[in-house]
Amino acid sequence: MLKYAVPVCLAQTVGQYFFFYIGVAHTSGVKGGIITGLGNFIAILMSCLIVRNEKLTGRKLTGCILGFAGVVVINLLGNSLDFGFTMMGEGFVLISQLAYATSTILINYYSKKVSPVILSGTQFFIGGIVLFLIGNAIGGHLDHVTVGGITVVLYLALVSAVAYTLWSVLLAYNDVSKVAIFGFVNPLCSVILSALVLGEVKQAFNIGSLIALALVCVGIYIVNAKKNNKSNVE
Repeated sequence: MLKYAVPVCLAQTVGQYFFFYIGVAHTSGVKGGIITGLGNFIAILMSCLIVRNEKLTGRKLTGCILGFAGVVVINLLGNSLDFGFTMMGEGFVLISQLAYATSTILINYYSKKVSPVILSGTQFFIGGIVLFLIGNAIGGHLDHVTVGGITVVLYLALVSAVAYTLWSVLLAYNDVSKVAIFGFVNPLCSVILSALVLGEVKQAFNIGSLIALALVCVGIYIVNAKKNNKSNVE
């Protein structure tokens, strides 16, 4: 199991989380959200062009473009976009998405050899230890430890564990493109949850959000729709 879990944990838990959290702390929310949306695009392109696990078709490319357009729209609503670039900010977020794409490919491949649930749990356990050691080595520490704080940490751990375990199971039985395309839904869910939990109703339910939702949904449909006949363009 370790020969499968270690590469996945280095790419997903260690690589993605390490660079992502440092990166988003040094860039704007808009640019961070848009670059994060690239991760799904990169995963599909890597699967088709580098690993060659599947064929890159016009449908997949169109679906990715529409999905990414939806991410751009939802992140630009009421915000401006500057084109500044720093390695510690935008660069680290981009590296985290390359790590995410790599882990997606690895999970798709390894989950056909071992249980995706055991693979997910093992890589999270090892990756968590590595991140803890890195954080401790560079002076990280927890202040004001409370029951409420511990509860939040456990909740966040549960969210990651459940989400990525289900993600691993899906990748074990489907092409990367058919699963990764759903990643474009993440920013839309964030906006909807912000409306429900934080009361940001005006920001969530407007014409821009509907356009973004439509773009992402059409993109997902195009990638996952089955061809009806041979005349359909791939």
